[in-house]
Amino acid sequence: MLADLKRLWLRPAFKTLLIARIISNFGNGLGPIALAFGVLGLEDATASSLSIVMAAQLGPMVLFMLFGGVLADRFPRALVVGASDVLLSAFVIANGVMLINGTATVFSLAVIAFISGSLNALWWPAFAGLIPEIVDEDDLQSANSVVALGANGANITGTVAGGIIVAGIGAGWAMVADGISFLIAGLLVFTLRKYGKTRVQTEHSPSVYDDLAHGWKEFSSRSWVVAVVAGYSIIAMIFESVFAVVGPVHAEQELGGPKPWSWILAALSAGMIAGVLVSLKVRPKHPLLIGLTAQLGVVAWIVTMGVTNWIPLIMISAFFAGIALDFFMVLWQTAMQSNIPRESLSRVSSYDAFGSLALAPIGLIVAGPLTEKFGSSTTLIAMGVIFVAVLAAMLAVPAVRQLEGKTPETAEIQPESLNS
Repeated sequence: MLADLKRLWLRPAFKTLLIARIISNFGNGLGPIALAFGVLGLEDATASSLSIVMAAQLGPMVLFMLFGGVLADRFPRALVVGASDVLLSAFVIANGVMLINGTATVFSLAVIAFISGSLNALWWPAFAGLIPEIVDEDDLQSANSVVALGANGANITGTVAGGIIVAGIGAGWAMVADGISFLIAGLLVFTLRKYGKTRVQTEHSPSVYDDLAHGWKEFSSRSWVVAVVAGYSIIAMIFESVFAVVGPVHAEQELGGPKPWSWILAALSAGMIAGVLVSLKVRPKHPLLIGLTAQLGVVAWIVTMGVTNWIPLIMISAFFAGIALDFFMVLWQTAMQSNIPRESLSRVSSYDAFGSLALAPIGLIVAGPLTEKFGSSTTLIAMGVIFVAVLAAMLAVPAVRQLEGKTPETAEIQPESLNS
């Protein structure tokens, strides 16, 4: 681990990207707690109110993700990432100010959430294709692991700070700090805008439709990609519902409010760090088989919350869920970066994100009403059962089980620059 970090730290571009990711992920730790308990703290707010705001944020990510992938393959990815973060910071800070001065409403928070989600739809495909532009092919898994490690460490700090700030001085101040973190991170990444190339448009250049069609061809021609993304459309729906709606409501009603919820999320993030450390050492022959099987740890966390209110046990299960989540995420990102042509990577990543998140807004919309009707504990247990069934369906696909991980010696080397 230290050898990987030392080697990658000598690359100025990677160092800048890592520092920016750490700063922005500190804000990402603050944001979910601030927004969730900011909404729940409004007069007459309910679980359904939280569903509306969270769905407004995630919905445009799904709607505009494919466009974001095309944009990221046409322009320097660092430019897209940096500009998106800087713009996002303004709207997040505006959210915080409205919560502080008491003018926030469910409608105003939902409108800004929609704008924020739209900017995230541009950010994600660009960031997914940025790391391969600044590190060598044989450093991809190490780079993904180091970035994830730094990001998760910052997320723990931000999550714990978020619980303290929200409980102590209010959700609005946590939201303002979140926005400032995006501003700093965006300006840092903006300095890397020389990486990648802006594609020169001529009368013979492919149209946006052509780009989307080519991205779909690259995506749909790989059954292992399609199977995992299809399964994750349901898994992401469950996880986002737990993370953004059912979990905060359960914490508010059963666990004692934002502080215990921040401890649970901090344990989840600590587990993610451990998962990254595992990914640095473990390079399984069949990465998707091992990574998906490990997701049973996430199931255990969700079900544990449904059957007990004992915070230490929930935190332990959250820790192991975090290991499972980021262990698989590093394996998945590396599989994509090693098997998808570099010039199409952002478009395929956008199809990946689009498909994985396609059902999540629906889950967020119904999570609040279902929790109100059946109770948070019953809803959590039911989600855990569905999660297991989906994992079994994904692992039933031979191409998923049999995909072999590429080592530096066997990986096909792709061009370093972007020539889309």
